[in-house]
Amino acid sequence: MPDDILGHKLEDWMPQEPSQGPPLPEFLKIFWPWYTPPGAEFKVSGLVISPTEVNPGQVVTISCLVTNTGSEAGDYTVKLGGDFVAQQTVSLVPGESKTISFEVTPAVAKTYQVSVDGLSGSFVATTVPVADIRVEDLTITPAEVNVGQKVTIGVTAKNYGGAAGTKTITCTVT
Repeated sequence: MPDDILGHKLEDWMPQEPSQGPPLPEFLKIFWPWYTPPGAEFKVSGLVISPTEVNPGQVVTISCLVTNTGSEAGDYTVKLGGDFVAQQTVSLVPGESKTISFEVTPAVAKTYQVSVDGLSGSFVATTVPVADIRVEDLTITPAEVNVGQKVTIGVTAKNYGGAAGTKTITCTVT
């Protein structure tokens, strides 16, 4: 008996475990109905709501990290729920992560509830003046360096709100 069948090794013709039923050729994408082949799997984590206190009409950013933990590339739709409804679709290769952001603008003063794929949080819109500090004008000098060379990273923080405030700015280099 030859080692290969139609140019494929015997293992290609028998990819399933015996408990999954008689073997079907995986390279033809034929599987038993009760067997789900490995593919793209997604994890949503790190819900961030910023800022958590605004005046009506100020923008709030709701973001999360989506990671493809599966073995194949795929698309995933991130759904924002609660007092605001929106969705975004992201395409990721295995092991890849992307931050997905939604911008919402509250119309009236109240506590708003938001959820993103099982993660939940809230923010408050108030008539009392609040700080609205935004980070702008990112500069990286020089843009390309060799390992061990110095890089200067700068931003401008500007308060668009009606009250004084502080904001922690975190720089993450990957």
